[in-house]
Amino acid sequence: MRNKLVLTGLAAALTVSVVSALSTSEANQTLEVEKSVPEAVREQEASIDSPNEVDASEKSQDADAVKVGDSQPNEAVSDQSAIAKIHAYEKAGRSAATLYVRNIPVVTFLGTEKSAQTEKVATAKSETSQPEANQQNPVWRATTVAAKINQLERDGVDANNIKVIWDKERESYVIKTGDAHILEMSELTVLPKTTKDMGDDALKITNLLRRQMGSTVALKDIPGRPKPPAPAIAAAPVRYQVSGEASWYGPGFHGNYTANGEVYNQNALTAAHKTLPFGTRVRVTNLYNGRSVVVRINDRGPFIPGRIIDLSQGAAQLIGVTSSGVAPVQMDILQ
Repeated sequence: MRNKLVLTGLAAALTVSVVSALSTSEANQTLEVEKSVPEAVREQEASIDSPNEVDASEKSQDADAVKVGDSQPNEAVSDQSAIAKIHAYEKAGRSAATLYVRNIPVVTFLGTEKSAQTEKVATAKSETSQPEANQQNPVWRATTVAAKINQLERDGVDANNIKVIWDKERESYVIKTGDAHILEMSELTVLPKTTKDMGDDALKITNLLRRQMGSTVALKDIPGRPKPPAPAIAAAPVRYQVSGEASWYGPGFHGNYTANGEVYNQNALTAAHKTLPFGTRVRVTNLYNGRSVVVRINDRGPFIPGRIIDLSQGAAQLIGVTSSGVAPVQMDILQ
């Protein structure tokens, strides 16, 4: 009996030992599986368990989008404040720029002809300083006036205070408001559809500018406007008349021989013509300002289509052609 009890106890002990061994083995395998899980999977599970971090990222992106949008209204305000804009182009062989105020063409700035730059007028081009070159550049001149107009608009200037006067000292028409100078008229500053009269152009430009800046009252006259000079009385009857463009020459030719053999004097009242006999006297009238001069033909030219006479520098100065290089004229052939 005792032997049976001993065997039974040994069997129970063996059974407990085997179960314990199996439990330990399964536990170790579980630990090894957990150790073998990739770190990326654990990180992914961690990110899923942290939704606050995702929300924070989305909020940051939303905040950036708002900041970009916030800058747009400021840019729109800046664009709206500019009422004067410029259109640059070429017209009849020369550069030009028209200034628009609220999409209405108000004034056109002309440059000297490119062809004239390569012939007699621009022989001294290399000696021209940068400020002088800017003053001849229509885009630069238009930009300067546009900046003034835009500033007047920002300052809330009363358009009824914009006036045009005849400046006796400068001998030109000046558009201004109070003491602020806006622009000065010349052969190179004209109405987009010019009237060929500088005073009429100045008055129309002023009224256009006043209207586009809010005035409803148009000016009817220019204070101190000079009357056009009466044309000089010819010593001989006019044989015939011709209209076209006049140019001038002087620097680089002074002291050379002309086509009729005499020494060229740029200060004398002479001119070049393609066909008129040497010694013919011609009255030349600048159609922009009404000024006239009588010259003597002693040279040949000009040889550019559309031009009918080439004046000496002295003659060109008397009728106001030197600044523009060319001007529309009427020729009266006297004798």
